[in-house]
Order: sequence, then structure tokens, then C-alpha cells
Amino acid sequence: MKSFKNDVSVASGLALRGIKIFLSDKMSVFFSLLAPIIILLLYVLFLGDIQYDSLKSAMEGLPVDEGVLHAVIDGWMIAGVVSVSCITVTFTSQNLLVKDRESGIISDILAAPVKRSVIAASYMIYNIAVSTIICVVVLALALIYLAATGWYLSAADVFAAIGMTLLSVISASVIATAACVTIIKTEGAHSGLVGILSAAIGFLIGAYMPVSTFPKAVQYVTLFLPGTYSAGVFRSIFMEGAISELEKLSPFAAESVREAYSVNIDFFGKSAGVDAIAAIFAAIVAFSFLAYMLTQFVKVKRNTFFTFK
Repeated sequence: MKSFKNDVSVASGLALRGIKIFLSDKMSVFFSLLAPIIILLLYVLFLGDIQYDSLKSAMEGLPVDEGVLHAVIDGWMIAGVVSVSCITVTFTSQNLLVKDRESGIISDILAAPVKRSVIAASYMIYNIAVSTIICVVVLALALIYLAATGWYLSAADVFAAIGMTLLSVISASVIATAACVTIIKTEGAHSGLVGILSAAIGFLIGAYMPVSTFPKAVQYVTLFLPGTYSAGVFRSIFMEGAISELEKLSPFAAESVREAYSVNIDFFGKSAGVDAIAAIFAAIVAFSFLAYMLTQFVKVKRNTFFTFK
């Protein structure tokens, strides 16, 4: 018990060190927030109108309210911004591990009588903490925007969005930490990965355009990305209230929107609703975490957790 308490204390201390370093770098915090804000502004100023015009044209002749259509597009847009942020911010903030390795700080930490598994846990705790802070700020800005343009969320939806943000950050943090431990050795490589990820992930998970517009082969490829299911749950949270209003006017239009904007995901030929999407995502998170911890346990036994060459 004493050993466990000591491990928790050490992990917490190392994680707190990382959080202080991250928050003390004002420019790092600023740029972590800047990317999601830029995406939000692009939607508000350009992409949102394009999607609205497309949806309005598709609904021509049906008894629908334009305000509800705007709310549907806004919900889809916000779901994309938040889901992408949970991934890109998590990968960006894990540069501390790369910096510590490249500067040799990790060697000093490893020289102390501390279990390597505790060190691994501290970097993940740090990453989850700082990423959650940034992503919750992005979520708050998104909710303020929805409140100003058309609010169709319940209190349960807001709490579900917060919980989903935390779960999405944990999922991305497992992958980001694993990548920085096993593959990414330098800051240059890390910056390159973040750049590629930032450009590609939004398209692959359907944040910039609906997945339903992709070729079938590409749609099935996206099913192997955890972010696809995260984005799917966010879309249900932010869009379902407006879609329910649309359903009162035209049930056919509401179901068409669910399919067109991937509120329901085409899971290898079968339509998966939010319950199935959430269950798949939870299973992926659990499996990823257990797989990562198992691999690190094996590495710790072999004394090969961190590689410096």
C-alpha cells in the first residue's frame, strides 16, 4: 500500500510538472487554442453557408423551417470542430515527452529510483489534463456560439458533450503517448506528424464534409479510426435536438439528414445509430488503453520502455 501511494505521488508530481511547463508557455497555449478557433471561424464565415445552401436545396419542396436547417448545420459544424480538437490538441501537447527525450531530461528522470511504468503514466496524465483544459475551452466557445445562433440542446446534451470530450481526449492521449514513446524521436518528426494529422484527420472523420459523400471504400477505411465514432457521437449530441424539430415537420427529411450527415454511420452496410456508435467507441477506448498498458508492462519487464537512440 505504501509503495502504491508513493507511485501515485510520484506520477502526480511529474504530471504536475508537465502541466506547469505547458501553462507557463503562453504561446503554446495560445496556438493550441488557435487551431480550433480558426476552424470554427472558417465554418462560420464560409463552410457553414455552403453546407446550408446544399441542405436547403436538397429540402426544396418539403415543409421545413430555415431556422431549424441552420441549427442542423451549426450542430454538424460544432461536432466537427470539437471532435477534431480532441485529437489534434492531444497530439500537439504531447510534445513535452519528445522534448524531454531529445534534451536528455528523461535520462535524469530515469536515473531516479522511480518505476518506468510510473513515468509512463505521468506523461499520459499530463497529456489528458492539459488537453482536457484546452478542449473544454473550445467546447465552451462552441456552446456560446450555439446559444447565440439557435439553442436546441438539453442539459443532458451539455453534460454528454463534456463527458464525450473527456473520453475522446483519453482515447487520443493513449494513441499520442504510444506514438511518442515508440515512433516519434525528435521535435521535427513530432511537428511533421501533427501537421499531417491536422490536415488529414478532419476529412477522414467527416468533420469537413459528410462521410456519406466519400466513396464506399473510403467510408469503410474511416471505420477503423477511433475519431470516426467520437465524431459520430458528437454529431448526435449537437444535431439531434434540431433534427427532432425537423422531424415534426417532415419525418422523411429528418431521416434523410441523419443519413446524409452521418448521424447514423454506415457500419459495413448496416446503419448504426448513436447507441451502437457509442458502444463501439467505448470498446475501442478500453481496448486501446489495455493494449497500451500491456505493451508497456512487457517493455518495463525488459527494461526497454524509453529508447534514446
